[in-house]
Amino acid sequence: MASADPAHRYRLAVDVGGTFTDVVVADDRGRGLTGIKVPTTPHDRAAGAIEGLHAAAAAAGIGLDSIVEVVHGSTTGTNALIERSGAKVGFLTTAGFRDMLEIGRVQRPMEGLYDFTVDRPPPLVPRHRCLEAVERIDAEGRIVTPLDEASVLAAADVFAGQEVEAVAICFLFAHLNPAHEDRAAEILAGHLPGVPIALSNRMSPEYREYERASTAAMNAYLTPVMDSYLGTLEARIAEAAPAARLSVIQANGGSTSVGVAREKAVTTVNSGPCGGVVAAALYGRRHGRSRMVSVDMGGTSFDIGLIEDGRSRVTTEGDFQGLPVKIPIVDLHIIGAGGGSIAWIDPGGALNVGPHSAGAVPGPACYGQGGAEATVTDANLVLGRLNPDNFNAGRMALDFAASERAVGALAEKMGASLEEAALGVVRVVNANMTRGIATVTIQRGIDVRDFSLVSFGGAGGAHAVALAEELSMAEAIVPPMPGTFSAVGLLATEMRHDYVTATGGIVAEEADIAGLEKAFQDMEQQGQDLLAAQGFPAERIRLTRLADLKVVGQTYELLLPLPGRGPVTEAGIAALVRDFGALYRERYAFFFEGEPIEIVNLRLSAEGLNPPVEFPESAGRGASPAAAQRGSR
Repeated sequence: MASADPAHRYRLAVDVGGTFTDVVVADDRGRGLTGIKVPTTPHDRAAGAIEGLHAAAAAAGIGLDSIVEVVHGSTTGTNALIERSGAKVGFLTTAGFRDMLEIGRVQRPMEGLYDFTVDRPPPLVPRHRCLEAVERIDAEGRIVTPLDEASVLAAADVFAGQEVEAVAICFLFAHLNPAHEDRAAEILAGHLPGVPIALSNRMSPEYREYERASTAAMNAYLTPVMDSYLGTLEARIAEAAPAARLSVIQANGGSTSVGVAREKAVTTVNSGPCGGVVAAALYGRRHGRSRMVSVDMGGTSFDIGLIEDGRSRVTTEGDFQGLPVKIPIVDLHIIGAGGGSIAWIDPGGALNVGPHSAGAVPGPACYGQGGAEATVTDANLVLGRLNPDNFNAGRMALDFAASERAVGALAEKMGASLEEAALGVVRVVNANMTRGIATVTIQRGIDVRDFSLVSFGGAGGAHAVALAEELSMAEAIVPPMPGTFSAVGLLATEMRHDYVTATGGIVAEEADIAGLEKAFQDMEQQGQDLLAAQGFPAERIRLTRLADLKVVGQTYELLLPLPGRGPVTEAGIAALVRDFGALYRERYAFFFEGEPIEIVNLRLSAEGLNPPVEFPESAGRGASPAAAQRGSR
């Protein structure tokens, strides 16, 4: 960027990945984007983030004291789940339901459909730390058995003896009547000082007790981890850039304050990849593309997002590392395929690539940090697809000879030439990524030929055309600043808070219109108050009403926005039911005409609007690729 205007204030985004930490800075009007990549520091991810902050400010020519906000996307929560390095959690539930987390839905994962070695991941809380409280609330929210406080005190004594670091509470039907959960939390807090407590009625106030319990348990598991990490990062940012506040990206594609992120740690899982989908959707809307598949190929993973009608899809039914969560999350499919993915030969002699990655340390062999195994980056370098003298905008020099040695060793095992082995690695990883894209499109009945492929990330541009051709997609797009595109998306996100009110299951035709309107108004007031406290004036607050509907007697619901604006009316509910029928028919090719429709949940999305981001023009942009050519090899 040209010399910075000292009168401007600046916002900065930090996206910590498995291999690189991407940092982007823009002024407070979303202009003058400058991006930079620095190596991730796995031993202390906050250190890499601060290093990136200094490097980006220097590249942009701005002072650290002019930075007013740092927007952060992190893999810390995700890594804690992968590595099972979270807190020691105790779980308290209704008497008779101690095995809730163990039993789950009695379903095997789809990956294990034909593979008997695949099983459900073990719960985050082992059975000996799952305890019971005597109480019962029925499906109407009425108290059947009052809370036996002595049973809660007994559980507190056991948890204290087990030295638990966090507690999750999930009672039956607490989403309809939270009184027992709230009182149990008060008792536990008095006997377990300093131990964070996650309540299911606050994490996910919806029906389905297993998913609600899993969400609360995951939040308790991650709270001490995220509290420590965010506390360290916040302190270091305050030292480096005293005027900057820290915001944290959530899995719903919006940001939140560091205080809310500490309280709802589960919402930060998979938050980093959300930035790429947000940026791709924004870029598409500005260039007349409403149907796109976004793919972010970094050093460790390949993150796939689906964009329809110019918006990323948000679902309320997802999972993290095979464990269900019941919160709004951007619909992402993530596989282990990146520039650092390691190539290997299985016992049958077949070539495989990933999911294991060389990561930031030691990294691919060509990084010169001691890596010896062949990776996708090494294969691309051997094939001449990477410039060893201009990697990471010239900030890193690649060791071509090291790549030759690593790929050569693989070639010897394969009985192939150096180039054949390198090309095999690229073809295998492309096949893995193609299958990943098909999972979110073709397998859902979506014709991928109608979609544009938007490919970014440090390794995305090298594979974009091959992927689009294999799937017969409309076009392949490599956007501006592809290496730091996800970080650009972090700057483009809005501050967002989601609220949900369970109705207990009411038939749409019999709905209490005034009651629905009051529920929406209560949620709107909560959202407005929180956003106002975070510095957003009324004119920069956007409220969106949504609802979950299903056919009476069926198990799963569909999420829809309420049609029109203004108060809930009978005509509006009738229109909502018609929209549900149209969406149901679109998804499943038929609809149960005349069947009663149930309103399951009311939802509200409250957003604080940030300045829009202006994308730079790509160098050499135009009809002819000749203008963009940098050289030949």
